[in-house]
Amino acid sequence: MTDIASSQADAAGLMREALAHHAASLLAEAEAAYRAILERWPDHAEAMGMLAMILADGPNAAEAEAMVLRRLELRPEDPAALLGVGWLKARQGDNEAALEIFQRAAQWRPDLAPIHNEIGVALHQLGRREEALTALGHALAVDPAFRVAHGNRGLVLIDCGRFDEALDDLIAAIPAPSEPQVNVGSSVLGAISKAAVKTGRLAEAEAALRARVAAGHADIDTLEQLAVVLDRAKRTQDALDIRNGLARNAGVRRRPGPNGRETVLLLAAVGSGHLPTRYLVDPEAFSIASMNLLSPEQPDSPLGQMTMEDLAAVGADVIISTLGDIHRDAGQLASASALCAALGKPVINPPEGILKTGRDTAAILFGNVPDTVVPRVRPLGPVELGRLAIEAPMLVRPAGDHGGENLIKLEGETDKAAYLAADPEERLLICPFHDFRSADGLWRKYRLIFVDRRAYPFHLAIGDHWLLHYWRAEMARSAWKLAEEERFMDDWRGVFGPRAAAAVDEVARRLDLDYGGIDCALTADGRLLLFEANATFLLHLDEPADLFPAKHRNVPLIREAFTRMVRERIRS
Repeated sequence: MTDIASSQADAAGLMREALAHHAASLLAEAEAAYRAILERWPDHAEAMGMLAMILADGPNAAEAEAMVLRRLELRPEDPAALLGVGWLKARQGDNEAALEIFQRAAQWRPDLAPIHNEIGVALHQLGRREEALTALGHALAVDPAFRVAHGNRGLVLIDCGRFDEALDDLIAAIPAPSEPQVNVGSSVLGAISKAAVKTGRLAEAEAALRARVAAGHADIDTLEQLAVVLDRAKRTQDALDIRNGLARNAGVRRRPGPNGRETVLLLAAVGSGHLPTRYLVDPEAFSIASMNLLSPEQPDSPLGQMTMEDLAAVGADVIISTLGDIHRDAGQLASASALCAALGKPVINPPEGILKTGRDTAAILFGNVPDTVVPRVRPLGPVELGRLAIEAPMLVRPAGDHGGENLIKLEGETDKAAYLAADPEERLLICPFHDFRSADGLWRKYRLIFVDRRAYPFHLAIGDHWLLHYWRAEMARSAWKLAEEERFMDDWRGVFGPRAAAAVDEVARRLDLDYGGIDCALTADGRLLLFEANATFLLHLDEPADLFPAKHRNVPLIREAFTRMVRERIRS
């Protein structure tokens, strides 16, 4: 064997080892192996590309970008090199540039399914859903078994409201137990349960998720979505068993932050409604520990195998209680309150503060706030609903339900009969429907986040239907909608006017939570129409910066305010 052939064989062998580590999610080992290859062969293009994938999400993003660009310099017409650059641009939020690069790669190699998949993902990020479906269709025409493209197509179909088709693709994204297992993203798993609920195809979703578990993927995301499906199938105890098992096995999970940073303990509870912390709690500002209390019916509730000594050993400087929904409380708030008292640390959103935040108590808490309309919400069951005469439009939803996914408008007795025939939940909430259309005939729903009782704008949804979801409003597809949202984000008080702005301030004061929020509208006469105010509002910054610059100016201010508040509580 020649020296060149021997060197090529050595490189190929080391690359196989590195790729095996990468496929097994052993990223530290994979990084070390790629670096070892590049020490011997500095221009090894494949090692550069794979190492860049690992580095792009961490503190070495600049190194990743240099490697991707060097790879393209070495192979300017290589579709894989173009894919790497496009992928990096997408990670940086520049989806327009990523799309242009992916399309260049497709001109060289139209027969490569991954290129069409990336084109579809970029188009989806840009709000161009029909074009995204076409691109993902090309990917699947090239490779019908390309499971990643099935998953991405399912996500686009979810956003289009085509739930039956979506579920078919999402289930196809999960490898059969007999096949090599690949990573299935949490977004795909979450979409499976969402599509199953929308279509009533719960048994199919359960079978797909159980098959994934049987194949050795009993990960948190898979099991949690299985529990969601079981919940909606009214197999509440089965769902609780899964979640309690996860909590028991996890114990206290730790995510170390930079050296010397304070430690926050995120306190959750099985079966409870939680405030989201993925974006809210900055991992660059704190070390993070998290735990779930077991549900009250468990014989070893609430701590399972943990002890108070274990929790004290975490060294938490502050506790962030994430329990946020009184309608989903089965005793967890009391358990969490007792635990917080026993640990003796400052508490963000003390559990007892959640008790007053139910939808059915909003009229009591906020009903006399000046210039505010607060619809009266009543708790009732299906039998009581059956006896109730629907003489004007009413809204009904399961207690503890969020996001408007199961919110129904009953126009009269026919709608009520159809709703009851669908076997609704036993605990329901009902309230009068208020027509909140603007003068142009469109509907507007505003969301503000409260941090330490101060309001910050989060988003505005504008649509042609009263049931407004931000994703359904297709804000990214309309320049005028984006411009109006930008005005709200940059000057919400000016948009609301002094009366409605003062009403928001008073709602924040009376809600009296360290973290919370409000969904609301403005009436024709300039008053605030309150939909809900509580602690469960999702905070994220997932939209691309090139399309949503106002979000990227304003949403980080919410996290910064939350970080300041936590540090002040630690010092106080």
